[in-house]
Amino acid sequence: MNPECAETVSILYAVTMGAGDACIRIDIWSILTAFGGFIVLVVIAQFAARKLWARLTAVPTRFSDVHDPRVDRPIEDDPNYKNSAIRSAKR
Repeated sequence: MNPECAETVSILYAVTMGAGDACIRIDIWSILTAFGGFIVLVVIAQFAARKLWARLTAVPTRFSDVHDPRVDRPIEDDPNYKNSAIRSAKR
């Protein structure tokens, strides 16, 4: 063990950037910041996993579930109108 350290870094810094030859500071604030960073990553991963799971297990909606047959009416369009949706091929 090297008793002399040129630099002392926190646990979070050591995990993210690497400690190299530096000593790692193990105190309550160093542990809490590393734990807090871990919790933030877990929350983000849970959010992404829930969105992905909801997308993968979604049941496709059928037309009959969305369509209301009570409002179904035939198209009321004047066949003599120039830009009519319903018109004869002979003009």
